[in-house]
Amino acid sequence: MWHVAGIEIVERNHALVFNMFFWASLAFLFLSLRLYTRAFVIRQIGADDYLMVGAMVASIAWIIGVIYQMKYGLGRPIEQVNRVPFLQSLFGTVPMYNLAQTCYKLSITVQSYRLFSTDRSKRILKSLFIWITLCGVLTVLGSFAFCYPVAKAWNPSIKGSCANQGTIYYTSAALNILNDVFLTCLPFPFLLKLQVARKHRLVLCSVFSCGLLVTIVSICRLKFLHENFSAPPGTDNQSSINAALWSILEINLAIICGSVPALKGFVSRVLLGKKNNSYVSEVSSRSRQKTRYQSQTLPSIATEREHEQDIIDASPAIEVRNSYELKTYCPADDDGSEKDLVASDNSRYGAGNVTTVISGPSRAA
Repeated sequence: MWHVAGIEIVERNHALVFNMFFWASLAFLFLSLRLYTRAFVIRQIGADDYLMVGAMVASIAWIIGVIYQMKYGLGRPIEQVNRVPFLQSLFGTVPMYNLAQTCYKLSITVQSYRLFSTDRSKRILKSLFIWITLCGVLTVLGSFAFCYPVAKAWNPSIKGSCANQGTIYYTSAALNILNDVFLTCLPFPFLLKLQVARKHRLVLCSVFSCGLLVTIVSICRLKFLHENFSAPPGTDNQSSINAALWSILEINLAIICGSVPALKGFVSRVLLGKKNNSYVSEVSSRSRQKTRYQSQTLPSIATEREHEQDIIDASPAIEVRNSYELKTYCPADDDGSEKDLVASDNSRYGAGNVTTVISGPSRAA
């Protein structure tokens, strides 16, 4: 017989307990490595890191609530004296699940906002951030306030009314799956424009594809959630074990997948011991390209100036000023803060000229 914090764990709940502690420990490990990388290796901790910490805290709170459900009857017939505390424990876990969902989705959105800095991506991600926030507020408040008064959720003898709990659960699950699909598909159009080497681009595409696993797990959870609500009366607490199992897998797998992109600096600098030499060499290479470009362009510039001088001589009332700009773009740090990996439309290097025509007296160039 297993015991957790003095609570007896029946055999039916062993798989649930093992998976809860295994996946929560793994998620905590990845989150710790993420925070270490961001705080001490890259030295640039951000809002996405704090949001992922919030998801981890909500996940732990959810686990505590499930353990109390086991204490009061999860996985076995519930005694009448334990029904109210069991329903109270269940009532507390649902908001924590929705809060964890909201936090990790917002964390991934903020992380993507830092990664993809084009105007189009910023507009999309700002809209997605607002949408996920609204969904989070709706699901968290809905899981608290589906009964009036609230105490009727765990004490049916109290006068009042409750919304259909199944409808709330299904709506919450559908919104979470929809947002998972958005977060999984959104990065790929921008990943193709990354200003990094092809092998790095392929690695990042593979990393962001991990979100597909979370989406698949969410769909599987919805299946078992339906089985739970379709179970005969008196057996719902036993059938809810499968739904709880997939819930803990979904939350912690999302934390793991959301933390993997932030570990690039840890792998390259700490594990492999690499330094930022690639940045210096690439800048030097671009400087040499710029010098060659200038040497090839100067003759054509001289020819254009001679032609413009002829125009000035023929039109004494026109003054032409011609200036040339050479724009350079330095790529983001290869092992750095994951910032501005996608260049904006006007940030690519190249040459151009600006011609200003001003009315006035003739003057030799």
